[in-house]
Amino acid sequence: MNTLPEKLHELVSRYQRRGLNNGDGLLPPADIESITEIERQLGFALPAPLREIYAVFGGQEYIAPGITGIFGSHRLHTPDEIGSMYKMYQEIEEEESLDVEPPPPDSLPGEYSRSWHPALIPFATWDAYNLVMCRHSEFVYQFEPYSGLSERKFETIDCLLDAILEEAVTSAEPSLDFYTPE
Repeated sequence: MNTLPEKLHELVSRYQRRGLNNGDGLLPPADIESITEIERQLGFALPAPLREIYAVFGGQEYIAPGITGIFGSHRLHTPDEIGSMYKMYQEIEEEESLDVEPPPPDSLPGEYSRSWHPALIPFATWDAYNLVMCRHSEFVYQFEPYSGLSERKFETIDCLLDAILEEAVTSAEPSLDFYTPE
């Protein structure tokens, strides 16, 4: 189980074996046209790991907040939802920081950034909590509009999947804690 698609399929299999609904509502792979259109709207290419995920699953149907997403608590967005969420966060950030210069799009988000950064791509959601990937570093964080980026990050989407796979073995509600204890 080395490839990202193998890890995704194994994750769904573990959920099903345990009677969990985390893999419910997964959509068929996204077509290249929808990926290309979102990239055009965003103005940049999706990182390879996100393209790989969308080659396996095109997103996940809307589900009520809770422990039901493919990424533990987090439901996978469709490519269109990525575009909508990104645009929404960009607009909010522009409105709230009228007197502050926004960070350059080619910069990296700070470790404890309390505001939106244009390098972040929201790809999965649980309630107000978004899994985001930095398009430059491919680090994965959790972003919440009121508290910003999580302290904990995953170096790659593979590391995130490994952690969720481990949780899915024993936890009744596989989910990840993105905040380090005080």
